[in-house]
Amino acid sequence: MKNMKRQRLLVQIAKLYYEEGYGQEKISQILDLSRPYVSKLLNAAREEGIVRIQVIDPLNVESALEQEFRERFGLLKAIIVPRDNEVDSLTHVAEAGVRYLDSILEDGSVIATSWGRTLHACSRVLTARPDLRDLVSAQICGGVSDVSHTVYASDIAKNFSRNLGTSAYTLTAPAVVGSREVGDLLKNDLTVARVFHYTNEAKIALFTAGAFGMGSALYRAGFLNEKEMHQLEKRGAVGDVCSHVININGEICDNELDERTIALPLDVLKKKEFRICVGEGFGKVDSMIGALRGGLVNVLVTNEETAERMLERLDSLSVR
Repeated sequence: MKNMKRQRLLVQIAKLYYEEGYGQEKISQILDLSRPYVSKLLNAAREEGIVRIQVIDPLNVESALEQEFRERFGLLKAIIVPRDNEVDSLTHVAEAGVRYLDSILEDGSVIATSWGRTLHACSRVLTARPDLRDLVSAQICGGVSDVSHTVYASDIAKNFSRNLGTSAYTLTAPAVVGSREVGDLLKNDLTVARVFHYTNEAKIALFTAGAFGMGSALYRAGFLNEKEMHQLEKRGAVGDVCSHVININGEICDNELDERTIALPLDVLKKKEFRICVGEGFGKVDSMIGALRGGLVNVLVTNEETAERMLERLDSLSVR
């Protein structure tokens, strides 16, 4: 009951401020509250999703850098956040990705998500959408491991459920298994198949392009061993998208390994209406280029430093 009274008060104050145009001082007089308390409640209304502030850009203004990426790769949208020394780079990029996600959500939206540090950052800055019903999030690739804190799969699902209000489904399987036969058995498991049903149905995929090397999430999580990493490197591996290891052209590096990978196939990913790749950092430059070249992405979200390094890398590739 106490919570309902507080919700009504938040809505009342929000309507007076945003719809009626009353100032905080006037609202404090109307409701017999202190002005600082009114200010606090207005902030709470925004944080709890009662008030959503959106800047509408009728001219769809984009920077020269965003335009270059959009046109070069035929993207639906390129979002390149400017340098900001006062905000953590990953958080800044994650917030931009979540703002775009928020703009395309509608009743019944299903969001297929990958795992890792970047998606964890996105999940932490999600805001509630009480105006929408039947939102679903589902994990796009397996994520069970011995060092699950580096994968964040369960935390991401919890954050989507708590912060955005989705029904959240995790894929309770490893990213990579020992044989194709084991992979086939897992994919036919009822609980795994249900998650794949949602990821297949999803029009929205939110993911990152993982870096390659001994510091990569797939290696640190124990899904690939050192021998496999060296073999993949010889085959031209530059990173992974949703646990699928790719080369600089976005092609699968090792078909046998891919058959053991528990994840939505890349040819299915390519058919999604919104394929939002969020990522930053020089270690991800080649994998993000591969994802773009392979047509796995149609919405790119990154920062200026990473985008500029990507262009430098693309120029070096073109002169070979």
